[in-house]
Amino acid sequence: MTRRVLFTVTARVALMAALLLSFKGSFAQDSLKNKAANSPGNRRVNPAESELTRSRTDVIQKIKETRAGAEKLLALHEAERQRSAEEYERRRDVYYQGLIARKDVLDAEQVLVDVMARVDEDKRWLTETDAVVTEVSMRDELLRSPGLAAGGYNETSTLLRFNGAALWSLADATNIEQYFARAFGHALPISALGQTATHDRLHLDHHNAMDVAIHPDSTEGQALLNYLRQAGIPFIAFRSAVPGAATGAHIHIGKPSPVIGRSGLSSGAKAISNDPVSKSAAEKVPCFENCR
Repeated sequence: MTRRVLFTVTARVALMAALLLSFKGSFAQDSLKNKAANSPGNRRVNPAESELTRSRTDVIQKIKETRAGAEKLLALHEAERQRSAEEYERRRDVYYQGLIARKDVLDAEQVLVDVMARVDEDKRWLTETDAVVTEVSMRDELLRSPGLAAGGYNETSTLLRFNGAALWSLADATNIEQYFARAFGHALPISALGQTATHDRLHLDHHNAMDVAIHPDSTEGQALLNYLRQAGIPFIAFRSAVPGAATGAHIHIGKPSPVIGRSGLSSGAKAISNDPVSKSAAEKVPCFENCR
């Protein structure tokens, strides 16, 4: 277990370092593009810009490799969860036969809750990583996208944008959650609500936005986007920046996240997920006693 924890910490530290390097390179590349676009003459790619593009591609590849390692860790935790669930069921059956003490069942129950929480955290981290990789990968397309007037909408094969005119704030998130729960019978899968540690590290102001882990082309995604447009709520929907894969697709609700100073923002919010996968692990353990 110590080796798994060490792997998790090492992988995530490596990922954050890679993300910072990628963001710095991307930001510098954006500056070069803006300067070139405003200068007279033909648009020509200079060697420094080409090098930054190659560097960013390398960083994204390293992030994907780190993610692959995290997926292996998730598989280990999934297997551990299966073993813990079986042991919990076994002890519960034996307890009802009067052969072991109640504490033995409760101990097995706590082990199961703990490992389920680790699985949930692994999945949440992978979802957040996919979203970050997607946004970094699609930065060039975002820069090339035309400006939108209030109420304007633009769609490409990988990106959907709506510049809603409503005065959106996180206080309105409850309305969206209630709509989604009524429409689909389960909680809105929010992956980030407001500012998170990841956004702080990338110097992005996400304090008035939230990310939803839904593919925009899915039935749920289309319904949510229609609701947002009717309500005038701005969004950016990412279909995915990884060719041939579904990872990274999500819906960013709110205005685009601008760059902030190195002092950052106070992270008053946190990354969360209230979908069935990441729901409180304790609520998913089979009922032992005092069941309703």
